[in-house]
Amino acid sequence: MKKTDLNYTFCLITLLLFLAIFGFSIFSDGMFFDGIFYAAVANNYAHHIGTFWAMQYSPAFPQGFHDQPPLAIFLQAICFRLFGDSIYVERFYCFGFALLNMYLIKKTWALIADKYHDLFWLPVLIWIITPLTAWTFQNNLMEVTMSAFDLLAIYFVIKGSKNNSLLLLLLGGLFTFLAGFTKGFQGLFPIAAPFIYWIIYRHTDFKKWLIQFAAVLLIPVLAITLLYINPASHLSLKLYFEHRLTGTFHHLGDTTTSHFFLLYKLVLYLLIPVGLIFIVRFLTRNNNSENVMDRKPIYFFILIGLSASLPLMVTLEQRVFYLTTSIPYFAIALALIALPSIEHFIMKMSNINRKVINKVLITFILILIILIPLNSSKPKREGDLIADLSVIKKTIPENTAVSIPSVLNDHWAYHAYFMRYCRISLDDKHRQKYFISEREMNAPADSCYQNMSLPLKKFKLYECKNY
Repeated sequence: MKKTDLNYTFCLITLLLFLAIFGFSIFSDGMFFDGIFYAAVANNYAHHIGTFWAMQYSPAFPQGFHDQPPLAIFLQAICFRLFGDSIYVERFYCFGFALLNMYLIKKTWALIADKYHDLFWLPVLIWIITPLTAWTFQNNLMEVTMSAFDLLAIYFVIKGSKNNSLLLLLLGGLFTFLAGFTKGFQGLFPIAAPFIYWIIYRHTDFKKWLIQFAAVLLIPVLAITLLYINPASHLSLKLYFEHRLTGTFHHLGDTTTSHFFLLYKLVLYLLIPVGLIFIVRFLTRNNNSENVMDRKPIYFFILIGLSASLPLMVTLEQRVFYLTTSIPYFAIALALIALPSIEHFIMKMSNINRKVINKVLITFILILIILIPLNSSKPKREGDLIADLSVIKKTIPENTAVSIPSVLNDHWAYHAYFMRYCRISLDDKHRQKYFISEREMNAPADSCYQNMSLPLKKFKLYECKNY
């Protein structure tokens, strides 16, 4: 792509928006509980606390971590071993996977966009401006890793189906398994992709399609069989099913009363890109390109997006970030719908002074690259808690247990933050050298504890002099 090409200008705009929307939010301190929780488990594993099949959240909960399959935690733990314990390790992990997701959207777009392959910035831009995407990546959720594996699976299934390549379809099956090994059944939707592709394109006869479908299924089936045979993995996955799936279908984790909650949220999150596309189509309504777009790719990606989202509505445990994995496919479908209008819009802008605009955009990009690190010390949430942890970390050694009132034991965010930031476990059952409580709570009943009078905003820290 030449720097004088208008697509280069739109690539710069896309990069600018990515840094503005993702950069500040990912690198600023503070995360949603789940993200801190996963980072704590990964950091523990990096320090040889727990095993691959029985990772550990905190010494206070010795039963092990079985809320998710272990792959994403394992990958993040490798990063901790390579780069240390800084909170920016998980930030760069999420940022790197965001870049990988954009690259995979670009590669998938190239498979189906033909002469419009240079407009890869369009589906990437739609993905960026969908609000849910940035929120998920800034909070270190399982979807960060799973979405990349699913995109790889869809990419290889499309390419393998087009070229009738069993090797590529086997790769599609491999990445489908890896997505499932990241977050269970939610990641396995690419298994439906060969069927959807055949229904839309009818590219081969039914017998050949069955062989292609079997190729995609082969590695997931073999891998799951091997995991079932191995005693350690069998036990780990058995506990995962008991903790997560059984609880989900027995309504222990319900978050809504309607099975259509996620459908409503999906429509809501797609309103911004859909609205912008309608505006562009309205502005170019009398001048749209006469080229008739092939609608089959549009139908294909809409169905892939629905296969990644509609099954989530089976249960009432519906969290909005579950939809993140489906957003790339809706983004590609919307980009295909917008292509005629965007093509004309670009033609209308062909006479603008691109060199000046490009220089301005590059200047703003460089400014953002400077501002993002400067802003990273400002927490986006839990500011008082994070400030207290920086003080406590200097007072209490790592790998220490601290007593807490029993009423605080269900404050899971406290457990997660203390473990991730200080490697301190909170214990409501035993007397430890240190005792911590919220500021408004009474002093501990045990007279051995004396207030250490530290400059804390949220807590009081006590030390037992007779311990």
